[in-house]
Amino acid sequence: MKRKNGIALLALAAGTAHVWLTGCAGDNTSAFEELDASTFEVVYEVTGSDVRTVTYEGGAKRGTSSASIDDPEVPWKKEVALTGIATSPNVSLMLGEKGGQADCVIYINGKEVKRATARGAFGTASCVAASPGATRS
Repeated sequence: MKRKNGIALLALAAGTAHVWLTGCAGDNTSAFEELDASTFEVVYEVTGSDVRTVTYEGGAKRGTSSASIDDPEVPWKKEVALTGIATSPNVSLMLGEKGGQADCVIYINGKEVKRATARGAFGTASCVAASPGATRS
């Protein structure tokens, strides 16, 4: 008789755990989908001298869409709308053989979130930021 009671308790516990876990998973999934669907405004800026190449995340509907510009007119600025918590706004630059100095900056929803500086011949700078949805608690 004790064995049957033990099996019944185990079955009840397993069923309760299943309901609890399913409820949690459903709540997390909808929260994730809401954050993943959010769009945010990004502004990339590059200032300085002797900038040979600028590469940045342009924001495809699905996945990433990096773009590259050779010999950009500096100061350079690009505004894009990115979507999703897994999207990482990023911009990088490479200087030419004469060197010089240049900065890359990322603004998200009007706030500066990342800045880096390149110096010297073929110097590089890279700015990478997290999606604002990924940093919410």
